[in-house]
Amino acid sequence: MELGTVVKTFTSKKGNTVVIRYPKEDDFHAIWGFACGLADEDTFVGLNKAPTEAEETVWFREQQEKIRKDEVIHLEVFVNGSYAGNGRVERGKYRRSHVGNIGIALAPPFRSEGIGTELMQALIGEAKRLTLRLLVLSCFENNAPALHLYEKLGFVRSGTTPGAIAFKGEYTGEVHYYLPLT
Repeated sequence: MELGTVVKTFTSKKGNTVVIRYPKEDDFHAIWGFACGLADEDTFVGLNKAPTEAEETVWFREQQEKIRKDEVIHLEVFVNGSYAGNGRVERGKYRRSHVGNIGIALAPPFRSEGIGTELMQALIGEAKRLTLRLLVLSCFENNAPALHLYEKLGFVRSGTTPGAIAFKGEYTGEVHYYLPLT
């Protein structure tokens, strides 16, 4: 996919203009700042410390190459022109090349206005474009809004691994989901 390609534009439940697109070169600092903010928030994501600029630069370059090779779908979300979050699908390798691992993250001010639903739908559409046959994800067991979103979109719960995630001094379960695309 070409970097910067717009996948979806819509108006959120709160009346905000939302653009979902592939990243551009000049998005780097917004993406890095968002990652640092998620780490500081200590929310329901696997990231538990802010990446350095050097680490994020390496990651960003790798993502750009994977996007060009259709190994990764990486979409950025902008609300009224401000960076609001992202979502991605990473294609599996070898005997799992038909499977994509999907995930999203939104900044706190942009949650609960339908953006996560639209982002997931855009990612699912892009996964179909790449002829993936199955999407999988895992989620913190105590993240009720995310669990609701995935089930609303048709993801099927395939199990829970108890205590798999260390979160805020405790251990919580990791819920596993799948969505057939055929």
